[in-house]
Amino acid sequence: MPVTAFEGPAGTGKTYSLMEELCGNLRNRALASHERALALTFMHGARRRLDYQLRQIEELDGRFQTVTVDSFAWRLVQRWKRLAVHLGHAIPTEERYDETCRLAAALMAHPAVKSWVAMSYPLVLVDEAQDLSSERSAMIAEAANSCHVLLAFDEFQCLNPDLRPMAIQSWLPEVCTPTRLMNCRRTNDAELLEAARAVRDGRAVEQNGSRFKVKLTPGKPKFAATFLANHIAWRGGGTLAVLTPSRSGGFADGIIELVRSRPLGQQQNGPFPVQWESSDEADHRELWQRLRMPDRCSVADAIAALEAHSGVPAVKSTKDWVVRQRRVLGVEEITADQVRRQLDRTLTTSRRYATARRRELVAMTIQQAKNQQFAHVVVIWPYTIPNNNEQRRRLLYNAITRAERSCLVLVQARELLNRPPFV
Repeated sequence: MPVTAFEGPAGTGKTYSLMEELCGNLRNRALASHERALALTFMHGARRRLDYQLRQIEELDGRFQTVTVDSFAWRLVQRWKRLAVHLGHAIPTEERYDETCRLAAALMAHPAVKSWVAMSYPLVLVDEAQDLSSERSAMIAEAANSCHVLLAFDEFQCLNPDLRPMAIQSWLPEVCTPTRLMNCRRTNDAELLEAARAVRDGRAVEQNGSRFKVKLTPGKPKFAATFLANHIAWRGGGTLAVLTPSRSGGFADGIIELVRSRPLGQQQNGPFPVQWESSDEADHRELWQRLRMPDRCSVADAIAALEAHSGVPAVKSTKDWVVRQRRVLGVEEITADQVRRQLDRTLTTSRRYATARRRELVAMTIQQAKNQQFAHVVVIWPYTIPNNNEQRRRLLYNAITRAERSCLVLVQARELLNRPPFV
């Protein structure tokens, strides 16, 4: 089956090209009633954004599934568990993601599973393919043996050193010549474009433009916080994201706390309601810790523990599920793993269908900001960054390329300015 791939720097429209290619395929052959387009990503944030874009495609008419690669692997393994055991494979627990993906790839090579995948998902989309490990890449390679795979990637936007070189390079060159995209669609600001190119190419960065600036803010967080407060006040409208490669050491958190708590600078700008963006995994973990569920308990005790937090819709839905286990199946004892899996499924589903909240002011790590865009970006560049020049360039590049109108980089120490990515 064919593979279509798009490669290019940030903002060049890789995901847009995926959507256009998908529409072209659907115009040539509409999906049958039993078929779905399958959209896969590694990160939950990218999954939600891809899900939103697919909902806008009339030709799909809702016939698609958008899941993480890990989630699809788990579902496939559960569906074909008996075959896996018959073939001599051990079934990994749900949290052993790499092993689950490795088993899923092995199952997808089996004729019965290959036929099922082909009949169910004739079109498979993969966004941010540079973030796939070897196990996840093997799943996509197997899918390409039975489905039309459309994928997008940019090796330079891979922020995990353990995933380099890209795993998809082990098979992609043999089946496809990627279409290279070069024209940036995200911004037409010359300073932002040149700054991003310089960082990507390893050249010195011009630091004193009008739209792209690098400012030294040594010492305690108050100096940097004043720059941030002024930039928020003077930005002229639009969303603003504060990005940092690392929150360890407290420098970035201290800046955000000051901006949130009081006016700053001679013009007394602020306070501003900048909030740290939480990840799906952090939200799930924090909620689970609040439940304090024992490893194994009676259904009655599980219901009581969930009832104490039933004001959270996902917890109430999970409690209702536990009640049904007792009423319909006669279950009287349940494990924490069973409850947590159901809670995670409920949270994931509710996030998928919830209306996305687009806050005007937000703070997050550069890793969390991947595949997003904002009118303005402020980068907090602290001491606690990776001691690796290549990784620093990739991090700053990803931060700059989130911006549409302006980017301000606040650097904690002068010695940081004398090393890559600034020189």
